[in-house]
Amino acid sequence: MVGRYGTDSLNQFLSIVSLALLVLAMFTHLWILYWLGIGLLIYQYFRMFSRNIPARTAENYKFYTMKNNFASWRRQQKAQWNNRKLYHYYRCPQCHQKLRVPRGRGRIQITCPKCGTQFVKKS
Repeated sequence: MVGRYGTDSLNQFLSIVSLALLVLAMFTHLWILYWLGIGLLIYQYFRMFSRNIPARTAENYKFYTMKNNFASWRRQQKAQWNNRKLYHYYRCPQCHQKLRVPRGRGRIQITCPKCGTQFVKKS
């Protein structure tokens, strides 16, 4: 493996997904899942034995970026779910910024801090 890229977190993820697809194909008898699993395994081995280390590092960086974006989105959704009894969440009709307003205040006029648009909603 001298001079080869080796394994990283993207390869581990590809391995798990391909294994899951192959097991799922075994139980459902869907050939498309089987071929997707085999394709991911081939791509994983291609990445592992590649000598183009900068390209593989860039792929792994993009994977980490997408993974972190998904994790932060998931944390936001969880926080919004936990605060659902205290706040309403609305989107500004002009700039689509997500706004949080307290519940139980009746009809209120909301001013978007980003664009200054005012609109009326029931809290």
